[in-house]
Amino acid sequence: MTAADDPGPDGGRGVAARMVFDPSVATVSEEEFNELVAIMRDGPNAKPLTPEAQWRRDYHKAMFHRRLVGVQPDLFGGKPVTHMYKAAPGPVSDWKPEPVEEKLSRIARDPQATFGIGRPALSPEELAVVIDGAANWLRIAQRVRIAGAFASYDGRAERRIGRKGVIWRLCSPVFAGHTYVYLDPTGAERVEKIVMVELRDVEPIDDALLVPVPFHA
Repeated sequence: MTAADDPGPDGGRGVAARMVFDPSVATVSEEEFNELVAIMRDGPNAKPLTPEAQWRRDYHKAMFHRRLVGVQPDLFGGKPVTHMYKAAPGPVSDWKPEPVEEKLSRIARDPQATFGIGRPALSPEELAVVIDGAANWLRIAQRVRIAGAFASYDGRAERRIGRKGVIWRLCSPVFAGHTYVYLDPTGAERVEKIVMVELRDVEPIDDALLVPVPFHA
């Protein structure tokens, strides 16, 4: 991403072409001066993308163009309107708010719970079993389905159950029991939905990618 005050390579080429090293006023060596001018002219040298990052960029671009109908310019100089295809509706959720009586009963049994909701965390042994079981399929671009979710106040997590997507990013060892999933668009969604989910809530499927951008490690 370019900073707001960064003229970029195009804006810096004209200025760099007019700059000449003058030892009488220079505060840096000529070698450093030439390096700075080269950055103004060509832009900073970006690190090459990893295969994972390149795949994410290509997949996201292909998914955007898959949904894109076209861009309609405004005849009076306003912002252009982007038209997108409407995707198939997502799975129907049977989520209902927790009744007040059940909530009060739960709090009475566990004063530390306050009004929080959730489910017990996996024990170290259970977590190890989940991680070991995912070793055969957990990889970038693997198609998956959300098969479970924790409880939430507004049902947002529960409404993910049944949705499909691809493994987007693997988590660090600190969050080894989680992964990031790029969800397939549903309904009128216009932007990507990338969610962090627990491995116990994800199951692999054999569906083909929605766009032909396979990942080659």
